[in-house]
Amino acid sequence: MNRRDFLNRCGAFAAGGLVLSNRILTANLSAKHPNVLFILADQWRDCSFSHGAHNDELVRTPNFDKLAEQGVRWSRCYSAHPLCTPNRSAIITGRFPHETGMIKNNLMLPPGERCIAQVFDEAGYRTHYIGKWHMDGEHKPGFVPRNWRRRGFQTFEGFNRGHFYYESPTFTNDGVKMSTTGQYKPGEFEPALQTDLAIDFIRRNKDRSFFCYLSWGPPHTPYKPPSGFDIYDPQDVVFRPNVVDGNRATLAKYFGLCTALDHEFGRLMNALKELKLDDNTLVVFTSDHGDGHQSHGIPHKGRPEEESCHIPLIMRLPGRLGAGRLVDNPASSVDLMPTILSICNLQVPGTCTGKDKSRAALVRQKMPQESIYAEASGNWRAVIMGPHKLVVESIGGIQKATKLFDLAVDPYEMDNLVELTKHAGLRAKLLDELNTWKLRTNDPFPTLPAAAKKMYSV
Repeated sequence: MNRRDFLNRCGAFAAGGLVLSNRILTANLSAKHPNVLFILADQWRDCSFSHGAHNDELVRTPNFDKLAEQGVRWSRCYSAHPLCTPNRSAIITGRFPHETGMIKNNLMLPPGERCIAQVFDEAGYRTHYIGKWHMDGEHKPGFVPRNWRRRGFQTFEGFNRGHFYYESPTFTNDGVKMSTTGQYKPGEFEPALQTDLAIDFIRRNKDRSFFCYLSWGPPHTPYKPPSGFDIYDPQDVVFRPNVVDGNRATLAKYFGLCTALDHEFGRLMNALKELKLDDNTLVVFTSDHGDGHQSHGIPHKGRPEEESCHIPLIMRLPGRLGAGRLVDNPASSVDLMPTILSICNLQVPGTCTGKDKSRAALVRQKMPQESIYAEASGNWRAVIMGPHKLVVESIGGIQKATKLFDLAVDPYEMDNLVELTKHAGLRAKLLDELNTWKLRTNDPFPTLPAAAKKMYSV
């Protein structure tokens, strides 16, 4: 019995804890507010696509290339904190990790935080989460229960944390592992299961407004592409100019995972088209952080360098968002919640620190260039303003400017300008901007912010 037969035979679960019995209300909601399919990949850096400037030469992502052609692509989107738990919390709250206490992995988001799914829930949407969560404390894999810990997601098919691509611990909405129900066969590529679950949810809710959040685990380690996608020869890998002691074999397998996810994304887009939902569904794709692969000697993430902190962001909504539009206004993970809600004509909560960047995506709209801010616990802060990036680090408990780059002429960050006298004015201007961000968001850096609890009483 395949998964879809199983779901049909057993009835699965009723999609959504909120039942809209008034069909007229539902129809009006759909007319005013688009559906949302939000897709998050784990550890996918912005340069690992077959589109974009300074991209990796070998990897192929035809379906995401098509998404960029049909939608809006931000050329400069940055992780608010390039680590899983902190940035995932930034996405769903519109707030920096130092504001929520989510400053490292395996913490639990405090119960009082206002989250994006709550807004969609209150607006009458069906809200559903699929995949890795990583905001519910240390439990591994961890079932996220039916209470405030789901943050407004009425239904949930996933787990708290971990990477189990061929032995998925995905739980049903009621906390039963799908490997025991027949919905998942061990050995199957987990994102294929998760994509099927998303398609099933969308199909069941095609006549209602929905917010579906799909969180894939790859291309995060382990770098093990599924059968049919381990297609790149390590000998063909071309390292980025800033790589120190790189490993062609692991990078080739990373590319294989990227192409495997591109295939799954193509299935999602085909399903939307088949169900005649592609013109009224806002599709958003992004990542929680990048992957260094030894650029500047960085193995994975957690650093302000481009390969770690620069993430993809593509949005598609025909008729509302400009097709093939390339936006060079910088954006941050904290901007996603207010931007998505604004595009959907929903009220942005006053709790959001992030800004609504929808004007940059809308047809014939422009936004003034603004700076963005990024962080990593008590280690560093960065500000990106125009083509420049300034990084300050905590050295002996004192904030010190350590890196300054002109990304327009030095996209690989190989020429540090921070000590050059001729750039003293620029350094001072950017430092003032960074300190303004600190003041505006009550950031105690270089003092370490208070951490959220690993678990709360439930």
